[in-house]
Amino acid sequence: MLKGILLSALLLAVPACATQDAQIGTPPDLPGKVVIIGDSISLGYGAMGANTDCPLTPEFNSISHSYGVQIAEALGADYVMFASPGIGLVRNYGDDQTNTMSMRMKRRDQIERLDSTGPVQLVLINLGTHDFYKNDPSDQFIPAMENLLSQMSTLYPDATIYALTGPMLGGNDRIFHAHAVETAVDAVNAEKGTAIRYLALNGGDRSIALGCGWHPSVPAHEHMAEMILDDLRAHNQ
Repeated sequence: MLKGILLSALLLAVPACATQDAQIGTPPDLPGKVVIIGDSISLGYGAMGANTDCPLTPEFNSISHSYGVQIAEALGADYVMFASPGIGLVRNYGDDQTNTMSMRMKRRDQIERLDSTGPVQLVLINLGTHDFYKNDPSDQFIPAMENLLSQMSTLYPDATIYALTGPMLGGNDRIFHAHAVETAVDAVNAEKGTAIRYLALNGGDRSIALGCGWHPSVPAHEHMAEMILDDLRAHNQ
């Protein structure tokens, strides 16, 4: 009952800019948790800041306002977070290539945690901001992303899986990142017959989209969550 109320309220809250088709559907009513894999963006770092000048300190961070947690709440689901500030898939902040997410996801403790997480209805992967900042590691990133997507689709065959980009990169960094993620998604879908979705996120209204250290603000996280929920509705008609 509570979940039905949440979904009804969610549909009433669809913004005017959403397409008519997106308003017709509803997010899939499936059991299971939401798995979130990412970096400081997914953790809501800097979200409470009024501008870009504030530091990424605890009082300005808010995991409860992050896009992934907002989606879990909208679906009436629990979430499990696999995220760390500064982490990349193959290259961390500052060109550090140790203990990357691709390495972590092969560790026994993380594999056991993944195995014990189910059932899972939704997987949100947003990695690459640190990998592609002033860099193009596509040759290493694409196969690593393919491996991660394959791992998630094998572990959670009934889950909807999103490979996300954005919203912090710009210029060629954003272009290279988007191309690498899309390439990995297409390769895994072609090989395994999966339906993994690629979605490029943005922070919405630029005047209110930036928090501390150029991280997405609370309004930006709300916008990103709505982008994903709109896509879920559109695919659930």
